[in-house]
Amino acid sequence: MSDKLMFYYLGDDEAYFRNLRAEYQRSGKAGIFFTRFNESSENRIQSLFIKIFKDQPACVFIDFSKNTQDYLHLARLLARTPLENKPIMVGLLDILSPPELLKEAFATGTHLNFIKGAETYDLVFESLKLLSPESGSEHGFASTALKEDWEGGIPCKVGYVEKSGIHIETDVPLVKGDRILLNHFWWNKNIVSSRHGFVKEVSSSNMFYHYKQNADIDFLFVDDFIPPEGMTAEEVSFKKAEREEEIATEKEKLAKWIHENEKVSIEKRAKLLVVDYEFNIYQDQVRTDKFPYTIRCIPFFNDIDLELDRLRPQIIAFRMDTGETAKNNLEVLRKLSTTLLGSTFSGLNAYIIVFNTELKSIELQGALQYPKSLAHQEDISSEVLIKLASMLQKKISSDESSATSGSSEIVFLSKTNSASVAEIMKSFTVIKLSETDLIVQSEWPIPVGTNVHFTSPVNMYASMVQNPKPTGKIPEFIGLIHGITEEGKKELRRYVNAVFFRDHDAQQAAELEEFKKINQAKLLERMAAEEAKKAEEAKKAEEAQRAAEEKLAKKAEEAAARAAQEAQQATSTEVIEEKIEEKNEETKT
Repeated sequence: MSDKLMFYYLGDDEAYFRNLRAEYQRSGKAGIFFTRFNESSENRIQSLFIKIFKDQPACVFIDFSKNTQDYLHLARLLARTPLENKPIMVGLLDILSPPELLKEAFATGTHLNFIKGAETYDLVFESLKLLSPESGSEHGFASTALKEDWEGGIPCKVGYVEKSGIHIETDVPLVKGDRILLNHFWWNKNIVSSRHGFVKEVSSSNMFYHYKQNADIDFLFVDDFIPPEGMTAEEVSFKKAEREEEIATEKEKLAKWIHENEKVSIEKRAKLLVVDYEFNIYQDQVRTDKFPYTIRCIPFFNDIDLELDRLRPQIIAFRMDTGETAKNNLEVLRKLSTTLLGSTFSGLNAYIIVFNTELKSIELQGALQYPKSLAHQEDISSEVLIKLASMLQKKISSDESSATSGSSEIVFLSKTNSASVAEIMKSFTVIKLSETDLIVQSEWPIPVGTNVHFTSPVNMYASMVQNPKPTGKIPEFIGLIHGITEEGKKELRRYVNAVFFRDHDAQQAAELEEFKKINQAKLLERMAAEEAKKAEEAKKAEEAQRAAEEKLAKKAEEAAARAAQEAQQATSTEVIEEKIEEKNEETKT
């Protein structure tokens, strides 16, 4: 990182700008020159692109809170233009900004997006980390080790939808035949019930946004039916037929949606490529995205084949530079015309309009050997370019109208349409987490700078950079956390703390469980002993009772015997007494 860095803040929030600047000063990074620019008209905001191109600031903060669409347009210009030194772009949103704005901010190509609040440490730390990935500076927050699989979404743009699926642009490397998982508008609206899709075609040609490739994705519509074990052949056949009926129903629902939305479908068929190191078309002009055709501007050709194939323009406006170091000269024009005449672009039939040249059209055509070249001695003119593009757009529309009739069964989506943002879902193994960053392992090649949207454990985004110190053979990436609310940050902090103490808590729980088991065993043992004691005491009581009863019975028997004996003795005495009495009576007689 250079010792002297220019940081630009674009927006009207003076208080937040001062707070942010103070945080950079507290970070200890010297040599940062912070300047704020506040423009409110669309032409002046668009003109800021030229200042950024010429000044080459290291970092640009774009406040989307006000003049939202104008600043989103500026961010798109910066993201898709091949600049010699691209700045780190940081988007800023208000806390009341709708969730759709945050998704669109990511889709413009910003590296980081933050919701403005009192805390600015993460913004400063992460922007400096992107500027100097090899920096050894650490955030100082508690980090916890873990091993969890998280599902994350990589934002992409949907160009159009048709009866079998969608056309997207993305930086995720896709291959024809891939099966992918998508979160998209039609799944959210229950028009299509499956998130799965198949990559039908992949290309880097005819691009509209800043992404590296486009792809046609066919919807699966309804998830596959996998028969459970034990299901009869008749039941399997019934379930498969039922799924086919559901697919037909969902295709009808999608066709209905397309029919109902055809009126808002606008395809920018005419494409204009401007090659101008001064970017005059952005200087105090109407926003270039407001015209019904595509306008792209580059400072010069780095790779003619690549840049022509990327846009495939029908008109190329070329501003000649003067001087020995000029990059846009006659030699470049010759290479351009030769490329256009080659087999790759033979069907393009593009016009070359050369501005700021001393040549006349006939001379230019002879020098280039390219009949469809025109010369303008005047400097490049937005009015002329717009007129040419308008004429071409009308001609293309007229030709296509005469060639086709009826419904096109396709809807081209405006870049501001919420349906134009989708997410390709991937699985990530998170091995380390703090409230500021995380470390993930991934078998699939994550392009550096990829922003991943996580909804669990909290709603947040992470910008991926290569981990300079991986822990193993599996590729690892550091994810700088952003796009999170202050409440979300608190939730994440609580989650980190919970994970941090998870092992400790688990050990305590295990010890408590073991303690409970021991106590339970002791309790059962004590209860068993008490039961045995009670049983023994009951047995003894029963034996004592039986002994007492036996003793009583014996005493009763003895008493009865004595009573009988006494009775017998009494009877004998009475008999003797009677006999004596009788004897006495006899004597008297």
